[in-house]
Amino acid sequence: MPPAQRLLQGDAESPEAKLGCPELKEESERIRMAASQNEATIAGNRSHNQTVSYVGGALFAPLLLAARNDDDAKKNLDELQTKKDRVDRLLQAKGC
Repeated sequence: MPPAQRLLQGDAESPEAKLGCPELKEESERIRMAASQNEATIAGNRSHNQTVSYVGGALFAPLLLAARNDDDAKKNLDELQTKKDRVDRLLQAKGC
């Protein structure tokens, strides 16, 4: 199947479809950097939450309220991955 036929429904109508190869490559890099930042946030919260859980569970239960919620970072990461996949399909379809 030719690359242009590998696009998913909505890819051709997306804002990214209007971009040329250089702009798509820049967008791909921007998404990669934003995803890395979200992954770092999640990783940082993980170690904090493990410490809070250990100390809170062993010594002081109200400390469990200090756990950090990283739902926003996880949601952003999911959205970025969806966009990255679309940009990758468009790069391939345009032969970039």
